[in-house]
Amino acid sequence: MKKLLVILLFPLTSFSQIADTCFTEQQVLDISFTLDSLTELNDINEQIISEQKHLLEKQGKLIELDSMQIAYREQQLVLLQKNIDLYVEREKRLQPKWYDHKALWFSGGILTTLFTGVIITEYFK
Repeated sequence: MKKLLVILLFPLTSFSQIADTCFTEQQVLDISFTLDSLTELNDINEQIISEQKHLLEKQGKLIELDSMQIAYREQQLVLLQKNIDLYVEREKRLQPKWYDHKALWFSGGILTTLFTGVIITEYFK
């Protein structure tokens, strides 16, 4: 019987010695305020993270557009260099040859006229 009484009274004595865990009203308000502020900060952080993800997506698109623009610029430079090479080749082909010189044709015309005149005067003499 003694053992039964000890077994029945043991839980009462052991639980009665637990420290009081009740909070004061001010402590409850402080905890509530802290939880509310942390929740609000969490929401703000989530919004910032969302904005940063959106900004990263835009930056990725901008990088893609920039790389496309660089590729087109390089292609444009190659085409312009080919155009310059074609202009140089055209100028080489269009430069007058030695026999197309104006002074040569002018002096050739004078000499032809003089020789024709000499031949005519010698023939009708």
